[in-house]
Amino acid sequence: MFALREDAPKTVFLGVEVYSFGFHVALGLALALILLAALLRKHKWKAGYAPLTGVLSMACGFVLSRLFFGFMDESLGQTMPLWAMLRVNTGGYSMMGALIGACIGGMIAAKITKQSPARLLDLLAPCLLVFAACERLGEGRIEEFGVSRFLSDELFKGTFLTVETDFGLRLNTFYLEAAVMAILAVVLLLDISPKRKAGDTFLLFLLLFGGAQILLESLRYDQHMTIKAYVKLQQVMAMMLLGTGIIVLALRCWRQKKALAIASLIAIPVCVSAGVGIEFMIDRTAVSHYLLYAAFLAVVGVLVFLGLKLRKEAAKG
Repeated sequence: MFALREDAPKTVFLGVEVYSFGFHVALGLALALILLAALLRKHKWKAGYAPLTGVLSMACGFVLSRLFFGFMDESLGQTMPLWAMLRVNTGGYSMMGALIGACIGGMIAAKITKQSPARLLDLLAPCLLVFAACERLGEGRIEEFGVSRFLSDELFKGTFLTVETDFGLRLNTFYLEAAVMAILAVVLLLDISPKRKAGDTFLLFLLLFGGAQILLESLRYDQHMTIKAYVKLQQVMAMMLLGTGIIVLALRCWRQKKALAIASLIAIPVCVSAGVGIEFMIDRTAVSHYLLYAAFLAVVGVLVFLGLKLRKEAAKG
């Protein structure tokens, strides 16, 4: 058994001392697997698909999570050397890598069992969000992780949403992220239907999760997965997820709604450019952060709205 690090937050579970963050990750995995098994059973998939999907999704998610962090994070001034990546008990993982890896694992499982990868991704999507909600809560057990910039006012002082430090208040973004993930998981569960085209619910996942995570990653200021101390790679990946969903839906609607499809494709670079500009203003101007984040929400909202509109039209076609 590994000796637990003395400086890491711990908790006791069933009489055994474990890492607090690891406990939340394990809880998230357990709930995600239970939900996946229930969904597969509800939709009459054969017995055995859930364990295979779970094993492959966890394995691929773990590997990509570590690789994404190792090759992309520069919060310590450089990327992780290859020898250090093998020391998996030292920490250092990417949520985006874990989710993308889990999707790849699910697609491999579907191919092995000769099922529809798109249909399996529909069922896997809400399970991933349940895992993400628990993992985000676990981040709150790590000092100065999952928190925002120092707040310029005391609007939320004295609430669970903030933590007070020697230099001021910081927003506990991990609570917001966990709540958003839980809400989106419910939305996706309500959306799943055998009447929908395979992959439609997963596309909704790309739109809603990608859009939400763009804003939530902007709120975070813990230097996780950064380059040059300000380029947030997981925020960039969230933009890519949202953009991918829109592009796929635009191609589906190209014949029956060509104008809407073209407008949506044009909106991607326009809104991304506007979002990058706002992101720089947040750190480099004295403009109210409330005003800037309202503008940021509007910009991202335009893309999500266009994606949802495309999805609705594609369903009609």
